[in-house]
Amino acid sequence: MTAIRTLAEFGSTAAVGPLRCGATLDDIAATLGPPWEIGPVSKRRRWPRLFSYGDVELCVCRCRRVTMICVQTWRDVLELPVGETPPAVFAGSPTHAEVTAGLSATGCRFGPVTEHQPPGQSALRVDSTGVTFTFRTASGSEPLLDSAGHWIATHDCAPPAAGGGRGDVPADRTSF
Repeated sequence: MTAIRTLAEFGSTAAVGPLRCGATLDDIAATLGPPWEIGPVSKRRRWPRLFSYGDVELCVCRCRRVTMICVQTWRDVLELPVGETPPAVFAGSPTHAEVTAGLSATGCRFGPVTEHQPPGQSALRVDSTGVTFTFRTASGSEPLLDSAGHWIATHDCAPPAAGGGRGDVPADRTSF
């Protein structure tokens, strides 16, 4: 398995192994072990929270469902959970040409994202999954992949348990 193949599979499936939007953190942890907790998204609220497996970050709702997955690729070294424990290690910052070749090899249809692109950035979106690949551009050099992400806007979210008015994890949850 290579980083490009893993990223191309992410583009075609919107998943990196068991890491996908809609999955529960408990189900993922049963497969990969406990995640590394980054912390809350906001200083004002406990949820949603960020967790990671290597360089794959997950935004998790208070109901424990993944609502966003982001593969950070800007680092010199990528750690991706592709079945091995510990995560597999790859060279970071894939090029635009490498990513598009990988997506094409998996049969993904994709196109440029033209709306709301700041200077020095470009993006591609996979038609079938909505996974977006964001590149940083520097004059005179090939664009490098900064991140790849997928998110869901809505999901079925159970109401907080009695007494959990701040968005706490329901009392019957014992993991994490």
